[in-house]
Amino acid sequence: MKHSDYSLIPTFVAIVEEKSYTKAAKRLGISQSAVSQGVTRLQAVFKDTLFIRGSRGVEPTQFSLDIYPTLASSVENIAFMMPEYKKFSAVKCEKQFVISSLSVFGFTILPPLSALMSQHAPLASVKIEPLNNHDFTNMLRSQHFDLVIDAHSNQYPQLRSKVIMEDTLCVMCRIDHPRLSGDSISIDEFLAEKHVTHSQLDQKGGYLSGKGLKEDEILNQRKIAWQAASIMEMLPVIECCDYIALLPQRLVDKYRHIYQLKQLHSNFLLDPIKVAMYWHSSRTNDPSHKWLREQIVKVTQQFNKL
Repeated sequence: MKHSDYSLIPTFVAIVEEKSYTKAAKRLGISQSAVSQGVTRLQAVFKDTLFIRGSRGVEPTQFSLDIYPTLASSVENIAFMMPEYKKFSAVKCEKQFVISSLSVFGFTILPPLSALMSQHAPLASVKIEPLNNHDFTNMLRSQHFDLVIDAHSNQYPQLRSKVIMEDTLCVMCRIDHPRLSGDSISIDEFLAEKHVTHSQLDQKGGYLSGKGLKEDEILNQRKIAWQAASIMEMLPVIECCDYIALLPQRLVDKYRHIYQLKQLHSNFLLDPIKVAMYWHSSRTNDPSHKWLREQIVKVTQQFNKL
């Protein structure tokens, strides 16, 4: 690659993220013909077509997807050396941060995060998106999301992650359940009952299935009777029916007094579940993004002490 070709790297990154030559040109402040010429030169340098035109714009080839994280990170690292980024101030930040999160965190760590944000970044805003079966890598790469908060697993090896807290699962049923009169439950009893789960798009077994838990085989054998849109909707359903459900211990401890429920002890749900925040590597050195991650760590550190 010649020295002059390095100036084309921001063009490559902009096209991948915008999926449009026109939008990339507008973002870079150059003409569309300059973008097209840059792509032609880059194709010669990398000996790959790089982009394929389609009905929804241009799509990167697999080679482009492979080299994008490194090139995007390089562009952002250079940009973050500029004076305007060094002068980042949370008090003056007017950015909207978008976090994709499981609904349970809306009742645990997100409320204290909102208090912290309103105090230290009064001009900023936060949008919480439901955690569905999105292509997280693409959504984070294109900056549709700034962060994803999810159970920690090996499902997203191409993303950066940091474990922020741990929780355990507990089995809950209504106090006057006709068959579960004791304070414990066996695997056979667990599988004999009907279950309430937190629904996920295109997933029949509920959120916990496929998360790499040791009990995954057991979870896949459950008889799912009700799939709730959010985890808090599961509590009144359990109270009204003879169904049982798996719920995070922290949520149960905080809200069990509102409902007529009881916890059943088990000897097959012993391993804690780790919760992590995920982000794209290209955002690691972004001062505003780094600040947001620091706030989430502060919140979870305080939460873990409770």
